[in-house]
Amino acid sequence: MFPLRADAWALALALVLWMVPMTSRAEPEPLRLLPSAGMMREQPLRWTALELGTGAGAALVSVPATLALSAWVGTLSPDLVLAAAPAMVLLLALPPLAVTGTQWLVGNALQPGSVRFQPAVWVALGVHVLAVTGAVVLGATVDDLGDAALFTLVEALVLPTAVTLTMRATAPVPPPTLTRVPERPRSLVEATASRAVVVPLLRYTF
Repeated sequence: MFPLRADAWALALALVLWMVPMTSRAEPEPLRLLPSAGMMREQPLRWTALELGTGAGAALVSVPATLALSAWVGTLSPDLVLAAAPAMVLLLALPPLAVTGTQWLVGNALQPGSVRFQPAVWVALGVHVLAVTGAVVLGATVDDLGDAALFTLVEALVLPTAVTLTMRATAPVPPPTLTRVPERPRSLVEATASRAVVVPLLRYTF
C-alpha cells in the first residue's frame, strides 16, 4: 500500500506544479454589474436611446408637476407681480434642471466622467424658454388640459434631444489606454549569454 500511496502523492504534486503556472498566467475576467466603460463608443445607438429615454421620462414627470405647482403658487398672493414672479421662475427653471440632472446622473452612473452638466443645462434652459414663449404666443393656458398635455409632449421631445446633443458634443475625451506588451521569455542560453562575465587578472611584480 505504501508504494501506491507514494505514487499517488507524486502524481498529485505533479498536477499542482503544472496547474500553478497556468493559473498564474491567466487573468481573471472582471465582474461588471454595469455596462462597460466603452459603451459610448462601442454602442452609440444604445447609449443615445438610453439618454433620450431617461430625459423623456424626466420631462413627462417634471413638466406637468411644474405646471401644477406654478399655477398653485400664482394663487398665493393677490398682488400680480408677487404671484407671477415665483410661478414664472418655477416654470422656467424646474423642467430643464430635472431633465439635465437626470441624464447627467444616469450617464455618470453608467460611465463615470462621461457627461457634463454644463453647458447642457444652459442649452436646455434656452430651449425651454423658447418653448414657453411659443406656447404663450399661441395662446396656450395651464387651465386647459389639452394645452398642458401638448406642451408636455413637446417638452419631452425637444429637451432630451437638446441635452443629449450637447452632452455628446462636450463629452470629455477619455485618456488613451496603454497596453503592456508581454516580454518574450528568454531561454537559458540567451539569459546566460547576455550576462557579462568578469574574470579578475592576477598581476605579479618581480
